[in-house]
Amino acid sequence: MNFRNFTEEHIKEMLNMGGEKEDIKKAHFSLLEPCRVEDATENISFLNEVELELKVELGSTAMNLREVINLYEGQVITLNRIAGDTVDLKANNIWLAHGEVLVLNEVLGIRVSSFSREDEYSTRGVK
Repeated sequence: MNFRNFTEEHIKEMLNMGGEKEDIKKAHFSLLEPCRVEDATENISFLNEVELELKVELGSTAMNLREVINLYEGQVITLNRIAGDTVDLKANNIWLAHGEVLVLNEVLGIRVSSFSREDEYSTRGVK
């Protein structure tokens, strides 16, 4: 059965196959009224307990399988960043901010330095 060419009459006939004749009417919806964002305030405090996975991307490198198999404990892997470069902070794998790596009492931490990527977009001609 090809439903692409169904007319309103075909649909009425199919719906009335049970014997009882139903009056089918088209749905009518009221127009949506625009509202200002400031007027549409909602309590979103329920989101405060949503857990996110934060990741910091220190850098990356390309290695072939042989190099990975031959890794040994204590080996240094060179990344594509240098000391002092900014790092990317991601929440659930979505870019969130730039930061800088800190060492606090022998523990690594991140100082958030920027939430804006405007500078990156302008250098690439992206707006």
